[in-house]
Amino acid sequence: MKEKNFNRNEIINKAVTYIFENLDKKLSVDELAAYCGYSKYHLMRMFREVTGESMYRFIKRIRLERSAWRLKVEKGKSVTEIGQDYGYSSSNFASAFKNHLAYSPEDFRRHSSELVSDERESRGLSAKDIEEHEKNITVEELPDYFVIYERIRGSYRDMGKEWERFAEKYRHLSAGDTLYIECTIDDPSITDEDKCLYELCQTISPVHPAVKNNVTGSDSSLLTRCFEGGKYAVYHFKGFPHLMPLIYQEVFSRWLSRTNNQLDERPVFDVYRATRDDGYMEIDICFPLK
Repeated sequence: MKEKNFNRNEIINKAVTYIFENLDKKLSVDELAAYCGYSKYHLMRMFREVTGESMYRFIKRIRLERSAWRLKVEKGKSVTEIGQDYGYSSSNFASAFKNHLAYSPEDFRRHSSELVSDERESRGLSAKDIEEHEKNITVEELPDYFVIYERIRGSYRDMGKEWERFAEKYRHLSAGDTLYIECTIDDPSITDEDKCLYELCQTISPVHPAVKNNVTGSDSSLLTRCFEGGKYAVYHFKGFPHLMPLIYQEVFSRWLSRTNNQLDERPVFDVYRATRDDGYMEIDICFPLK
């Protein structure tokens, strides 16, 4: 039964990853079913059982919530352009967005900016401080990162405990050059806090025996994926976690607007470089660029 459940979760993870990677394209259930190697109705049933949502609703929700995140960070891009990126006409986007998030896209963008400004002021950061933070952003060509991972649904507040469990579970597969990568898929100011998706990842060689045999040494199989390399804006963060929201929603959005760079649909991910017991961390926050 455990193996059967794992296979089902693996299939749905594959479908969800495909959805995330193709949000800017027209997606059909038939296409997803063919990609996953299952019948349309079998996949739809498994998807609802695993995620608690129909596939249609999930795709619509993720598109709207991803568009909301981009409204926050891509201030140089118009509401119409962002809606069109996800297949909406101007009027349809406004209606669907308000039905899901209770704000029009314009009001959401304005409200989000006000909240970030309030947060910046509460932290005692000036516009000059933000400009200084921008200097930590570099544009780089990153390699592919092949990883073992777990995709978790729940509050980000539990992430510390989940990381401890994850690191211990896969410690036997770590090496001197192992990197730990975190991919926060949802923004808790947009998505229900307890339903946010995130991925905990550990780099591993694709030719590692555990990968080739697809076993961990226990009775569970490994989930693996590859974060595609290429052009990224990398913020070299050094500090404490409470500053992270400002990095995502003020420093980086200002930098995007100033440089005219645009995001693509590859995931944003964080590469851990150093951590301390007092919470201090050094992380490369990697934003994919077109």
